[in-house]
Amino acid sequence: MEPLSELVRSLGDEDYFKRQSAAWRLVEAGGEAIAPLLAALGGDPDPQVRFKAAWALGKIGDERGLEPLARALLEDEDPAVREWAASALEAIGDPRAVPPLSQSLATDPSREVRLRSSLALGAFGAVEAFEDLLREGDLEARRMAVVGVGRLRSAGSMELFAPLSGDADPELRRRVAWSLGEMGASDALPLLLPALKDDGPVVRMEAAKAVAKIGGADACRMAASLLEDPDPRVRLSAVTSLGEIGLAEALDRLVEVLFGEDDEEIRAWAAWSLGEIGDRRAIEPLQEACVKCPPKVREKALDSLEEVFGMGWAAGKNGGGGDP
Repeated sequence: MEPLSELVRSLGDEDYFKRQSAAWRLVEAGGEAIAPLLAALGGDPDPQVRFKAAWALGKIGDERGLEPLARALLEDEDPAVREWAASALEAIGDPRAVPPLSQSLATDPSREVRLRSSLALGAFGAVEAFEDLLREGDLEARRMAVVGVGRLRSAGSMELFAPLSGDADPELRRRVAWSLGEMGASDALPLLLPALKDDGPVVRMEAAKAVAKIGGADACRMAASLLEDPDPRVRLSAVTSLGEIGLAEALDRLVEVLFGEDDEEIRAWAAWSLGEIGDRRAIEPLQEACVKCPPKVREKALDSLEEVFGMGWAAGKNGGGGDP
């Protein structure tokens, strides 16, 4: 094999394929390559060599790389090196990486580096680190921590969301609604009430999607409360959420939308949701919609009749006549 020191120098070669070949050969060398890779990570003037060294150390997965990679994550001047150091720490899988990753998420000037550290913390299941950032982090850290908690489905962290629901930042409020939906727990529904009445339509849309993920009678009623929202995007989200929840409790409200004066697309998705609920009481209004409603609505109504209730084209077109 080519000397390891020469392979490390090749990590900075102008030829992409030569760089990649050198990196993989260093990975194949395993433990023997640790020392030259650490030397490159900590002292090579070329940031490309440093981030390739970080990548290779992650692939090798030796815990000897832990402290040097943590130092690179927090101190290297190049954001690409810091980003790959976070990735390598995740790959090594030693939980001692959690504190530097948490510090990186809290303080790094690069959003990309913060995001990579957040993903690594998620891989470690670092709920407590995310909770600390929810309490004390800046806006960007709190945004990412909310998503991290949601991905980990840490229902025990939900109490920290209550004060965030009134935050001045609409993107943070939207992410809170998304995260509560990811919990999939009925205990999250009361915490979604502020999002249903939020000034921002994007937040209300996310709240409608969140209650659909949780499901149940209370979620059904919460989604139905948005059917008269002033923003058509929110009304559309409410209509589709009622279909995803799938309770017959929503049937009458969806029929009202189907034959109402709302946008044609929203009425069409009401026909879809009536099919998703699957209650046979929806057959008659869907057949009527096939005759009386605009084209998009007729198309969705016919789809529901065919795909859910097994009724063919003629039954929908004529408002009956088939064996359901």
